[in-house]
Amino acid sequence: MPTRIDAPRVLVDAETEIPDGTVIVKDDRLAWVGSTADAPEVDETIVFEEGVLMPGLVNAHVHLDLSHLKGKVPYEGEFADWIHGVARGRRADDAATGIPAALRESMARGTTCFGDVVTTRHFDPVVEAFAETGARGRLFIEAIGFKPDDADEVFDRVWEHMEMRAVPDNVQTGVSPHAPYTVSRPLLNRLISVAEGHERPVAIHVGESLEELAFLRHGIGPFREMLRSYEMDDPEFEPEGSVEKFVEHLAMSKAPLLIVHANYMRPRTIPGGAFVVYCPTAHAFFRHPEHPVMELLQEGVRVALGSDSAASGESVDLLTETQYLARERTDLPAKTVFRMATEWGARALALDTGSLHVGKFADLAVFTPDLGLGTLGAADAECLFTMVGGNVVHGPPANSPSAS
Repeated sequence: MPTRIDAPRVLVDAETEIPDGTVIVKDDRLAWVGSTADAPEVDETIVFEEGVLMPGLVNAHVHLDLSHLKGKVPYEGEFADWIHGVARGRRADDAATGIPAALRESMARGTTCFGDVVTTRHFDPVVEAFAETGARGRLFIEAIGFKPDDADEVFDRVWEHMEMRAVPDNVQTGVSPHAPYTVSRPLLNRLISVAEGHERPVAIHVGESLEELAFLRHGIGPFREMLRSYEMDDPEFEPEGSVEKFVEHLAMSKAPLLIVHANYMRPRTIPGGAFVVYCPTAHAFFRHPEHPVMELLQEGVRVALGSDSAASGESVDLLTETQYLARERTDLPAKTVFRMATEWGARALALDTGSLHVGKFADLAVFTPDLGLGTLGAADAECLFTMVGGNVVHGPPANSPSAS
């Protein structure tokens, strides 16, 4: 049965605004978008007396299985040491227990879609959490295996989870070769090839730290020592010599490529057509120099937003990230941040959401105060209502005569 939602302002996308607007949802899709004065009547109606209705926010990079580690893994200046702490926490028996709550808290703040990097160990509880909460997800199956001899075993495990496991309709899969220092080049090349062939997005951490750059240039440093400590090292490994040479392994044309973090990359080092995922609060947590996001945008690179994890920030909801940008990156226009938080995130995840055009998934949210495109940067921004795929996951149900 169709549901009509009226609001004082509807932001269809970063370019299109409808004062006194209405959307009509049928099943899981948007069936009508336009002026309230022209909207057809339906039996189920939700009316908002205040607020701005917009696409649900898209968190293009998150590690939900680290949600139980909030505040538990301090960063003291050595990224490899922090990774050791995260690895220990990830093996804990309670590692999956915080996932449903993290999703619900994020949806109550207007995030509807998540690009989650998930280990094969935690795949089942993550899928269960998405099925339970109704959140929309692109699950990137994480691949870690630096020894070339392990490539077949790791690939088979990733392939089985990416392609052969049953998932609910609100979940799709992709692949995530973790990083240049944790995936052998034979394994990386095979993963890229099969993802391209099956048109599945690929997400990979690149340009994240100075330690990574040292590894790519010379094959030395804390990451090489970390590989040895885990008995994962390949003594025959020959470093590419630069991040520019490494990204030559990442050529894709049929599916999105997500370069996650890119804290130490410039536009010329980003593969053509790739998306960068910028995680603002995580960037600050690790005390990196100013992110090159503005330079990337000026050179035409599409940048989406992510939260990384609760282990490197306060939450995994995207509203926290956009509020941070409004405080700390005043050089970024509100329209650009809006696009980064919606359209570009959805396109990076290859999901049919991110705007309120007819035919898209009915993933939307209502926020106050109504500051138009600047709403997401308001310090007192509050989410009144969240819908994913036509299902109300936060706020008043259908047939509400008013909401405020």
